Amino acid sequence: MWKSFAVPQRPPRADCVRRVFSSAPIYDLIFRDLSPRTLVRLSRTCYKINEAVTHFFQRAYNINRHLSRYFPDPHSFRSLQARTGLIISGSNALQFLDRTFYPESDLDIYSHPGHLYEVLEWIESFGYQFAPHRYQEEDWRTQVSPDWDGTMPRIVPRLMQEDENDIARLARYSNISEVYTFKRLVVMDGEHVELQVQVIETTYNPIDTIMKYHSTCVMNIITFDAAYSFYPIATFEDRCALKIPGSRHRPDVLAKYIKRGWRVYSVFRPGDVAQPYESPFLPNVTRWVGDRHCWTVPLDTSGVTPRTALSPSSEQFSWDPSTQNGWKMLTAPSSFPSLSVPEMDAKLIATTVFRYNYMIPSEALSLEIRGWAFSQGKLYHELVTRYDWTWFDAEIPRFRELA
Repeated sequence: MWKSFAVPQRPPRADCVRRVFSSAPIYDLIFRDLSPRTLVRLSRTCYKINEAVTHFFQRAYNINRHLSRYFPDPHSFRSLQARTGLIISGSNALQFLDRTFYPESDLDIYSHPGHLYEVLEWIESFGYQFAPHRYQEEDWRTQVSPDWDGTMPRIVPRLMQEDENDIARLARYSNISEVYTFKRLVVMDGEHVELQVQVIETTYNPIDTIMKYHSTCVMNIITFDAAYSFYPIATFEDRCALKIPGSRHRPDVLAKYIKRGWRVYSVFRPGDVAQPYESPFLPNVTRWVGDRHCWTVPLDTSGVTPRTALSPSSEQFSWDPSTQNGWKMLTAPSSFPSLSVPEMDAKLIATTVFRYNYMIPSEALSLEIRGWAFSQGKLYHELVTRYDWTWFDAEIPRFRELA
């Protein structure tokens, strides 16, 4: 009778590990198929592997290379992001974080109110041509004014918005004022390729709009200095997503992500609500952009021109406005007993003392900020005009620190 004997496994020699993880062509073959969490865990094993993973991340998440497909000067685009708070989201942000490429996808960028004219002019200056929808004018300048007055009330009653064009737009989008599509024909690898950039003018701010997306797998953003995934464990580790009820996206949009490999749930799973901190969807947990539940990828800002002060009397801040937004995914009753569906919840701060609008996940904190802003607004509206205005956005992080 043949007998088999287990051969004891010896750990790899240290010099062998050093050789493998000192050569990028070798360790890139190992790292390229590993998930972000696995790479982070691997980086904690020893100094040499940590160094290799760090170098791999720098190459894999090279935002300038990623953007060069659309813009020959990525630094100029990122400088535009820095001074306007413009963000990238949708499938492009997902591709960047997932280290993949969808040839048929476009670039979706989201603008805060008041920055649209500058953004569209910049896009056009790089050879992109405006491709109007059937309800839009041929020249986007007939719709967009360069003169935005942030000292005027910002919440417009719904009935005042619903003309024929608004009805057509609102049937397709949530919390979006308008979408401007630009196209450019380029030659890549000897072939003609049509690039498409969509500039989304948000009603209040980009995070508010992103919370109305069809599912959690596309809740990722790229600012001028970092990329953020709001639900990284679900999106990149478990490859699953939760459908957000009330989204106005067409069913085929969600189907597209199922075909790309994501498993989509229509309601919370049994364990999600019982153990929220064990769930990748974190139901009923207060969230902020860049919190410990997000996956944050810092980006190299060399060559990016930082934001300047909003006005001579305004305190300068360097952070992106989107990072001061938060939300809570509530559990709402579904049409089936004992089952729950997600409901994205946040309190809107839209006041004339802040240049940007903010989404706050806490009722108490939002009331505190509104009360303070009301007092400041009353003072400034009595004393100065829009031309001598002071913006107090730098106070937002301080409110958060004391909450």
